[in-house]
Amino acid sequence: MTFPIETEATIKRRILEVCQGQARTIVDIVRELALMVDSAVEKKGKATQTHYEAMLKLVGENDKLRATLIEEVASVGSLLISREDFLRLMFRMGAIADYAEAVGFRLMGATDRKWKLEKKFIQRLSEILSLVLSEVTRMKETLHSLSFDRDKAVELSRSVEELERKIDTESRNLDFEILSGKLPLQEVFLLRDMAERAERIADLGVEVVDLIRVLALTG
Repeated sequence: MTFPIETEATIKRRILEVCQGQARTIVDIVRELALMVDSAVEKKGKATQTHYEAMLKLVGENDKLRATLIEEVASVGSLLISREDFLRLMFRMGAIADYAEAVGFRLMGATDRKWKLEKKFIQRLSEILSLVLSEVTRMKETLHSLSFDRDKAVELSRSVEELERKIDTESRNLDFEILSGKLPLQEVFLLRDMAERAERIADLGVEVVDLIRVLALTG
């Protein structure tokens, strides 16, 4: 409950802390996905399943944090001028969790059905997800820096953009490699779908830091 004596700065700090908690969960989700793909490369079905289950648990935690943030923003109403920016931030980070879960679901489905996916392409996907993990980790650091140094937040946001550009290039190269691989159609569709979703996570990371810049500028 928000009381009249609560200032906008206090409200903003409290909601920012919830967003930062969500960002930590997002990093953990992407980390579990990366570990899941690594396990698939080594054909360790049990480990793949374990990381997938851990990721699903974290996705559930993210959903709870998202609900908490919506309640927080709704409770303060017009007292928080930047409430729409916080909501956009929350939904962009939530979308990262959704895309990560979608990649995991598809890989788990292929594993359960014992599809023989070409190892070199799963390895390439693993390399891209390693970059994606670095990007969302830097995204989290950018958001956390808002609490003590807005200029630092803007500076860190640039490194997120640099990683996104690298991921974009790697994803495009992988796409051509898959199309040139003379694979069964179901494998082509699956590999391209997972790679595109991984790339979308990187795009969302940039959208998140764009919103962080807005919050930094608005104080």
